[in-house]
Parts: sequence; C-alpha cells; structure tokens
Amino acid sequence: MDNTEKINILLVDDRPENLLALETILNRPGLNLLKALSGNEALGLLLDYDFALILLDVQMPEMDGFETAELMRGNAETRHIPIIFVTAISKEQKHVFKGYEAGAVDYLFKPLDPDILQSKVNIFLELYQQKKTLEALTRNLEQTVEELETSKRIIEEKNRLLNDLSIRDGLTGLYNHRHMEDVSSQEFIRAARYQTDLSCLLMDLDYFKKVNDTFGHTFGDVVLREFSLRVKRNLRSADPAFRYGGEEFMVLLPHTGIEGARQTAEKLRAYCEANPYTDGIASTIITVSIGLASVKEHDPQSVGDLISYADKALYRAKAEGRNRIASYLERPLDPVSEEEIPRTE
Repeated sequence: MDNTEKINILLVDDRPENLLALETILNRPGLNLLKALSGNEALGLLLDYDFALILLDVQMPEMDGFETAELMRGNAETRHIPIIFVTAISKEQKHVFKGYEAGAVDYLFKPLDPDILQSKVNIFLELYQQKKTLEALTRNLEQTVEELETSKRIIEEKNRLLNDLSIRDGLTGLYNHRHMEDVSSQEFIRAARYQTDLSCLLMDLDYFKKVNDTFGHTFGDVVLREFSLRVKRNLRSADPAFRYGGEEFMVLLPHTGIEGARQTAEKLRAYCEANPYTDGIASTIITVSIGLASVKEHDPQSVGDLISYADKALYRAKAEGRNRIASYLERPLDPVSEEEIPRTE
C-alpha cells in the first residue's frame, strides 16, 4: 500500500523523544505518521494532507496546544479533524474543560498507556474509514444520479426527435398532412371558443410538372425545399405551415383576418416572382398561386369547410392565369369550371 492510500495521522510535540515514543506505539501498515515539532509546523502540514486524527501536545513554546487547536477549529477545511490532547499538565477539570473548549475530542495523560492509546486511535480510524466510505458512496450516488439525468435527457431528446419525425415531411421539414389535420382542427376550435379570426392559405407551385420534366426530379426537390424556406421566412413563429401534398402547401394564420392573410400571401407571391430557384447549375423562376379563406369572412361551419373554401379559391387563382391570389367567393368562375383546372400543372 503506497502513501496515497494510507491513513494520515499527525503527531505534534516539541520534544523529538515524545514523537518517537508515539511513533513506536502507533506504527503499523496502513498508517502514515507525520510529525511536527511546533504548532506552526503542524498548521503548515494541514495544508498538504488530509488527516484522520491529530495527537497534539499541550505544553509547547511559542504556540501551545490550546492555541493550535483553536486555529485548526477556525478553519473550515480542518475543523472536522478530531484532536486528542496528549499532556502531562494537571488533570484538574479547568484544564480539561479548556481543552474541550479549544476543540479536543479526548484527553490522554502522560505517561501514556500503549493499549489505551491504541484503543482510542482505533476508534477514530474506524470513524474516518466510515466517513471515507460514505463519501465514496455519496460520490457514486451523485454520479449515478447525474448519469440517470443525462440518460433521461438523451431519451427525452430522442423521443422529441422521433415525435418530430412523425409529424414532419421528410423533404421539406414542414408539418405533414396527417399532423395538419390535428393542428387545423385545434386552431379552428380555438378560434370558435375565443371568437378570434383564423385564415387559411392553400398554395400551389405553378407548372411544377414542367419543372420536373425539364430539369429533373432532383431539381424539383431543391425547389420544394427552397419554397418551404420561403414560406417559413414570411410567417410568424406561431403560424403552422404544412406540405399539403406534392407541390401544394397550406398555412394557417391564427388571429389573422382575410386582409392580413392577403398581405402575407402577396409578399410570398411577389418574392417567388422575383427570385429564381437554383441548384448551382440550373436556374428558373417558378411562380405560386394562392387561395385564401378565413373564419370571419366566409363563416365555415367546420375546419373542413375552411380548407375546402381555400382550395376553391386556389382553383380560381389558377383558372385566372396563375401567379396570383384569390379569395373564396371573390367572384364566380365563368366560363371555366373548377373541374377543368388540372392541379399538377
């Protein structure tokens, strides 16, 4: 067993022969006996070692045992170390009480009885070992708790990611159609409960089939991802956006009437008209048609009606030439019927 594993005991006495006597009695494997010839020397050793016990002579020049003990007790890092006074002074109670007031846990009177000394030292060594065992258990417990908390955070993050994957469209990162049904229903109920407005935008990329035919489906995926980013940049954080299907997208605007929805739609339409899509090689302008409907303007009886109204408005925007915005019931279609307008061109 090397010194780092041994238990440290500090022996303090101004007479070397007394230190040698203590060392002779206590010397055994597993103990590291350190000696000091003065109170100042003892205080210096306390800075470098963790002691299980201090055997401290009372009668010493310059700084006696009582003063040394009081200084030890005044330091937060050393006040817990048990001190046994070893003394030849009077056994009168006033001297004993002074020692206890200074911080002693026990008294031994010279001449020392080796058996009594060994017995008392063994008690404090056992207490020290129990303390170290408890500290180790506490550290292990804290580490286990920290590991469990880390594992919990990892599991929560993975569950969040799994949940996010289940409600997101893999290509665009927008909410998928299945999640759209849940969110739109919740927003419609909330608008009805609090008598607030709710607008719906349905958007379709114009002539997207020609984009795929001309530039390929990989470029088409670039367009879909970029358009999704354009949509999100024009929305508030509370406005949910969805990939409705193919090249069609839907946005809900809580607390927003038809004019506010039109302004949002126009910003997006104008941006798409002015800014080409590119993959670094090919580049092309792709416009968007947008249909609008809102709760207070069109009085839908269900969220299905609201989406249906926006869908009909989208057909009108496409029928009137695309790259435009139309609102439900803005004016009737004539002479083109909605059924004659292909969705994917």
